[in-house]
Amino acid sequence: MHTSILPLVASAASCMIFLSCTAATPEWRINQNASLYQSLSEEHRRLASEGGIAKGMPPKAVYLAMGNPTRKVRGYHSDASFERWEYLRRQPHFHHSLYAYQGLRFGRHGGNYGGFGLAPSIHYAPTHAATVTFRNGVVDSWETSNFRPSSP
Repeated sequence: MHTSILPLVASAASCMIFLSCTAATPEWRINQNASLYQSLSEEHRRLASEGGIAKGMPPKAVYLAMGNPTRKVRGYHSDASFERWEYLRRQPHFHHSLYAYQGLRFGRHGGNYGGFGLAPSIHYAPTHAATVTFRNGVVDSWETSNFRPSSP
């Protein structure tokens, strides 16, 4: 019996694309880092599993709750060093675009054709989602704006 390898390759590629698009949630990060999760206090485990943060949480708990930050900033302020984790998310922006097109036909009814059109477009712009500031190795302050835990 002769079987084609093409369906096998196509389904493997589909699975890889699907898995790469799944969002990493606090539950997923906890499952991937069980020993890290177990090393936290009971209160910090609860918050991390809910995707929440609180003053005094260590960075590893914030990672489990919110994921990898988009950017880390280190600095010195008010006689103390700090580290700030910034989270950005992509916000969809919908609009319509005017475009021109041109083509060439072949065969019996050949010739040039062209025109203008109006088409919907979606662009994704980075927007602020959350900022967490650590002092002395624990959360000192944070701010969020409609933050939803997701993949980095």
